[in-house]
Formats: sequence, structure tokens, C-alpha cells
Amino acid sequence: MKPRVLVTENIHAAGWETLRKEAEAVAWPGQETQPLVEAVADVEAVLVRVAKLSADVIRAAKKLKIIGKHGVGYDNIDIPAATAAGVLVTNTPLANSTSVAEHALTLLLAVARRVGETERDLARGTVRTQKVYQGVELSGKAMGVIGLGSAGLRLARMTGNGLGMRVLGFDPYKAPWPEGIERCTDLDPLLRQADFISIHVPLTRETTNLIGRDALSKLKPTAILVNTARGGIVDEAAVAEAVKAGRLAGAGLDVVVDEPLKPGHPLNGVANVILTPHMAGVTEEAMMRMAQDSAEDILRVLRGERPKFPVNKELLKR
Repeated sequence: MKPRVLVTENIHAAGWETLRKEAEAVAWPGQETQPLVEAVADVEAVLVRVAKLSADVIRAAKKLKIIGKHGVGYDNIDIPAATAAGVLVTNTPLANSTSVAEHALTLLLAVARRVGETERDLARGTVRTQKVYQGVELSGKAMGVIGLGSAGLRLARMTGNGLGMRVLGFDPYKAPWPEGIERCTDLDPLLRQADFISIHVPLTRETTNLIGRDALSKLKPTAILVNTARGGIVDEAAVAEAVKAGRLAGAGLDVVVDEPLKPGHPLNGVANVILTPHMAGVTEEAMMRMAQDSAEDILRVLRGERPKFPVNKELLKR
């Protein structure tokens, strides 16, 4: 009898095809039709995108062996609860890195050339003189990358090799250190020197409000900030305040704390702030790779093999 795998949200067809070779893959109909705590009762694996796998849900899944996260960030999964239950958690750290890096670069360029502001004014019929929309070039400037995982490193290469930027990096966990990137052992030098900053770190206790009022006060007033990582790493109200006051030239944010952005949010309507709805990793290629990578690791664990991308690695030592 094939092991049963619950897929909580829609995934690329390639992921379904991979799972069905060795497992019985079933789609979760949704919370209103079947509470997730009931849906996991008889499954050995869960492939999840954004559904919340709380401690209660994990404890209810008595047969569960593996949670495969479709994506990089896993803050929707209670990792301590999974570890306590002996459930491996995996993610797909390489699958969407190119897409995220390209989206970060898109936001950097769009904010630098005031694309969002000009588009809004054109739509409203309130276009002003060209001088008002004067932008800046990236080439030759200093690029600060916070977090040199797969996506951050790709962006560093794109801007350094492709645009001739001086690249500064901050990542206390990166070893060996990549060539061509100036290492900042503390965040302050990067904040003070960078003309453009892009964030590529997970949301943890250590990174919550990493870019708050204190950090923003150290930036050049001409600096541009981009976040394609997670909401909560950046203090959104402080960013809105800094842009309005002229202490920050602009920002491009793909993520916010409370998604989607609510009416009345402090970032709404702020000149030269571009917002996208958590779509940095959403491309045809990335969706296919994330579905396949998560499905393949699920099957590895169900076969009794070591997963390729474990999150709670301590379980592998038992």
C-alpha cells in the first residue's frame, strides 16, 4: 500500500507527477470543508506552501514522518513541535533563488528610476515635469546584501558582475566567504556605506525588526531598501516615515507583516515605495522546481533515505 501524502495547496503538475510515482497524493479541500487537524490524521507526509502547521496539527498527525515545505521560509511550520514529534521538515532553498534575486533586482531598478511613482501619476492624470521623476543609476554604486544564501549570493553576482557595483555583504553564518564580496563582520558598516540594500535572511528572533528606526538612521538619505525575504524583518511604519521625511530615497517591498496590505497601512500611497504581493519566487520555473524538490525529499524520507534539504537536521543524528 502506497504511503499517503497530503498536499495543502495547489502545486505545479510536475510535483504531483513525482509524488504519484511512489505515493497516494491527495489534495486538501480547505479548512471550511475539512479542518487541517482532521486532514492530517492518516497521512505520512504533508507538502505545504503557506498553510499553518501548528503544534496541534502536528500532534494530531500520528503517522506523520515528513513535512515538505514548498519554498524557503518555514515560519508557518512549528519546527520545535515537529522535532519533538520526530517529524522531519524540509524546504527548497535553491528552487526559487534565481526568481527571488531577479525580482529583487527588478525592485532595485524600479525604485531607482521611480517607476512606481510615475506609473501612479500617469494613471491618475497628474504627471509632473520630468525633473520630478529623475532617477539614479546602479552602476558603480555600493550594493549591500544582507544574507548570502542562494538568492542573496545570486543578487550579489548580478549586481557585481553585471552592473559593476561594489558589493558589501553581511552574513555571520556564511563560510567559506565568497570571492568578490567585501565582508562586513558587523551590520553597521554595510548600512552606512551602501547606496542600495537588499535583504535575504529568514525571519527569526534575531532578524525581527532588523531594519528598524535605529538601522534606518544609519543609512544614507539617498539609499534605497529592498526586502524580498519576510515581513517583520523591516519596520514598515519606520520605512514609510523615513521616505516621507527624506531620510530614505525609496523602498521596494515584496513582503509585509500582515499580507495582503490592508487599507490605511502607513506604506500605502507613499511616493517612491513599490509594493508587490509576495511574488518574488512566483515564476513558472521556480514553481516547478519547488514542487519537484519538495516532492522528491518527501519520497526520500518515506523510503527511509536522508533528505537533501533538512531543516531540523538534529533529527538525522538520532
